Amino acid sequence: MQSHENTVFKQLESQYHDKRLGHAFLLESNNSEKSLEQILNFLKKINCEENYSDNCVNCNLCHLIETKHIPSLMIISPDGQQIKREQIQELKRNFQTKPIFSKYNMYVILNAELLNSSSANAMLKFLEEPDDNIIGFFVTDNKENVIDTIRSRCQIFLDYYNEIDVQMDSKIDDLAISFIKESEIAKEATLLFIKNEVLPVITDKAMLTLFFQKLLSTYQQLYLAKILNRKLDIKYKEIEFLLKRDVEDLSFKLNLVKELLDSLEYNVNGQLVLERFVLESRC
Repeated sequence: MQSHENTVFKQLESQYHDKRLGHAFLLESNNSEKSLEQILNFLKKINCEENYSDNCVNCNLCHLIETKHIPSLMIISPDGQQIKREQIQELKRNFQTKPIFSKYNMYVILNAELLNSSSANAMLKFLEEPDDNIIGFFVTDNKENVIDTIRSRCQIFLDYYNEIDVQMDSKIDDLAISFIKESEIAKEATLLFIKNEVLPVITDKAMLTLFFQKLLSTYQQLYLAKILNRKLDIKYKEIEFLLKRDVEDLSFKLNLVKELLDSLEYNVNGQLVLERFVLESRC
């Protein structure tokens, strides 16, 4: 079994490399353990002094983050039925000084919906007057249950996981490529393609998110191949003709998919979102 390729952290990595990374993030997740794993991987990447690689063995820092044995990382879980003010005060005390071993002081608050008004208010200094060297993640199963003083000060992401087998993952990959081809060469028939080919496979919100992630990845590959003048992987052979399009057209489609992927946070009507892509991509 494998989970979908997570684009939340790809977006955050892009923000980091563009030097526009925020300081506080709220993740609505259906798998908090998986989200925490992804958060730790991301924190390793942005703190590593070496040329980071998965399963890095060149530095001790990544190991310390992975095992949660570094003073500059605090992971807070509810104490009983709530996250208490005392837990946040301890966090603030620990982060009064700059980190020694890492670039950032880092915190992760699990079950963020269990922050009460007192503990949430204790967080406000971090959120309203953020230090450059502090970065934090709030993880919840429903962002609407997180107190507004926290939610309104964070960048919000959906971090959903859909455990699917390799065969299904490959099927969705192929379906995304076929959808792009249909939308480019048979636009009038694409709405029928959505009804007959896409919707019978894309049956829930997680699958829809995965499908749009595949679309995003495909357009990214097309865009990079165009601007770098390089060959596409063989699996994209049936849409190679798109490399003849202007780079502005590919950039427009890429940004449109990003916008629609973000909109899935609020709109889970797959047919309407797919039809919107078809209609707006004609412009």
